[in-house]
Amino acid sequence: MSLRLKLLLLGLATLVLPWGGCRYAREMESALREGEENSLQAVAQTIAASLQGRGDLLYREGKTHDVVQAGPYDLKPIVLSAQPFLDGYAGEWPHAPSAWAWFAKGRHRFGILTGVFERTLYLQLDVQDEHLVFDTAGANPLESGAAGDRVWLGMQDADGLERQFFIAATGPGSVTARHIETGEYGQQQAVDEPRIVGAWQPSPQGYRLELRVPLSMIGRRFGVLIDDRDARGATPVSYGTLNSDDLHTVGRLIVAAPELTGYLAQFMQPGLRLSVTTPGGLTLARADALAQVTELGPERGILARFYRRFVDRPGERKLIESAAPIYDRDHRDIIGDLQVTQTADRWLGLRDRALTQMLNFTLITSAVAVMAMFAFAARLAVRLSRLRRASESALTREGLVTTFPETAAPDELGDVARGFSTLLGRLNEYTGYLRTLAGKLAHEIRTPLTIVRSSLENLESEEVPVTARVYLERARQGSERLNAILIAMGAATRVEEAIGNSERSRFDLVPVIASAADAYRAAFPQRGFAIELPHEPVMIDGAPDLIVQMLDKLIDNAVDFSPPAATLTIRLDLEPHAAVLEVDNPGPPLAPETQARLFESLWQSRGGDSDGRPHFGLGLYIVRLIAEFHGGSASAANLPGAAGARFSVRLGR
Repeated sequence: MSLRLKLLLLGLATLVLPWGGCRYAREMESALREGEENSLQAVAQTIAASLQGRGDLLYREGKTHDVVQAGPYDLKPIVLSAQPFLDGYAGEWPHAPSAWAWFAKGRHRFGILTGVFERTLYLQLDVQDEHLVFDTAGANPLESGAAGDRVWLGMQDADGLERQFFIAATGPGSVTARHIETGEYGQQQAVDEPRIVGAWQPSPQGYRLELRVPLSMIGRRFGVLIDDRDARGATPVSYGTLNSDDLHTVGRLIVAAPELTGYLAQFMQPGLRLSVTTPGGLTLARADALAQVTELGPERGILARFYRRFVDRPGERKLIESAAPIYDRDHRDIIGDLQVTQTADRWLGLRDRALTQMLNFTLITSAVAVMAMFAFAARLAVRLSRLRRASESALTREGLVTTFPETAAPDELGDVARGFSTLLGRLNEYTGYLRTLAGKLAHEIRTPLTIVRSSLENLESEEVPVTARVYLERARQGSERLNAILIAMGAATRVEEAIGNSERSRFDLVPVIASAADAYRAAFPQRGFAIELPHEPVMIDGAPDLIVQMLDKLIDNAVDFSPPAATLTIRLDLEPHAAVLEVDNPGPPLAPETQARLFESLWQSRGGDSDGRPHFGLGLYIVRLIAEFHGGSASAANLPGAAGARFSVRLGR
């Protein structure tokens, strides 16, 4: 892992600050929520205490004991938020399956949903009837032979008087209720009641009827009766919440007092909703101001909404609710329940404002820290890369480069650079000493060696015992070997000096190589030589004698490593900007670890001096020096199939 990536990851660790801020915001929100819940509970208990024993304010009939003990035929209207359009369809009614009341008799069944809006009662009847039968058009609705399906409404007015109305239709559409009046001589007639109107529409299961009845017409009791006929004039099957004999009501209408909504409105404030329900959970009245603050305020911008994604808990309610029971005067029975709901905007606004400021600060701080660390890491990486490149290029063909970057820096990298510079200076001094060591040794040893050789020659002319002749011969051979060593060391020094003093000229490389190859055939008759030269001239700038000396070293090396009768190939190839001189040796292949060091000074890979001559690894080193003098390079590789080695010298054209 790079240093820049490590420092970048270290900088990213500062993101723990926003995480801690989110945790703090959650704790702050929990504390605010708990405080709001306690405050809301106190509000609920206060309002519920003000309604204690006020049955007249909760229910129209005012008797709370009967409400607590509700019967199966009682109707409990829901509170409607808008007035339904009376068209016989249920599109404007709220989806409230639990508010439906169902009544059945055998295979006959109907459901009724009641609702209150302001001072009006609305009814929706869903009658399941296999044979919908309308009244005969134009006939007297009281004529038994023309009667179809009928719906009866029974109610008890404020004075306790029972009154009945019926709904009859000759087809789909609007309907008006009628009641029966008895005139003189006992004659009955159907009289329209314009205050009770609605709409009748067929449905896939039977028919649907919507009605509107003013609450001022209804006292404590209210009921519905269905007359289901399979044909006009047939005997009906009657069932519902009215007695089929006298059409008197058997159930009640449990409705809130009209003053209850106004009473709750005096406690309202934005973001609050108050509702009063019966002990069974039916809503009597509701005052709602939640929508006044549900929209985002100006302090909640894009950042606030983005931050809330990290703070809000999944499934968390955005409303807080509290409930308190409403007791009777004796504080024994519960006559209702008060529910108070408040939006979370109050504390969410405080939380979002604080969270936005805190997270903006921490994110900006983290971004600055990350960018600063990244910039520092980039600068540090550049400095380290400069040191790496300087250390890699410190060793050159000419020697060691002792100048090192960053030596003037006052930090730890500067200390490292200064240490490397000092080390390279000392190595350069030692390398320079080693470069001149061969010449110095040759100069210092030559005189003592001459004395030893002359003494041996004088000693050989004297009469010595035969047994001493063996040691004398060994001493002579040793002196010759030392002399050969001095000659080789001196040759390397002379070549380096000759390369430095050589003058360049432009010449054709082809005849130089061809002439040298002819000389090699005479010098090494036990080897064969194959020459592959181009037909056109190959002109280069350089020294022909150095080229011949370089080729001598390559051929001498190839002869040493090739078996007798082997054929050595000398090849000259052309490239766009270089001439490549190659010598193929069918001897043993090169070891992989030796290929990169063959052309170094004083390095050789021979297993021993089997030919009796000393070898110091200077021949190929001289090849490299001559190649570099001609703007090229020297390399070695194995022939295909490990059939030998190929030495290549690239010469600049």
